[in-house]
Amino acid sequence: MSALPYGPQTAAVRGFLVRLAGLGAADRAAVVARYEAVAATRAYEGADTRLGDVITRSGREEARDALSGPLLQLVKRTTSPTATEIELEPIAEPALAALLALMVRDLLDDATLRLLTDAFSDTIPLG
Repeated sequence: MSALPYGPQTAAVRGFLVRLAGLGAADRAAVVARYEAVAATRAYEGADTRLGDVITRSGREEARDALSGPLLQLVKRTTSPTATEIELEPIAEPALAALLALMVRDLLDDATLRLLTDAFSDTIPLG
């Protein structure tokens, strides 16, 4: 595996994953509530579309795919050992959006980056 599995933004992505792992229940609930409000907007839908386009145009699909394992470990709900489906915590979708935006933040405009990471602005600032 490459030393930069998430592309040139690997350090930022890894830092976000570490901070995500440390979020408590109250912070996770706040992120989900904030995400639900912003994700329902047309502006967010447009940002999400731009994100997909940027990932594809930049050739960072492998970096995108590399995020799935670490993220899954953090957002997978504990279920019975015989469960046939994976259940995800509600924070999975906002975390994926933020991580993907961080992964290509060097290629995104500021407004798009803010929209895609806004749910975490009070808990994991991009700084």
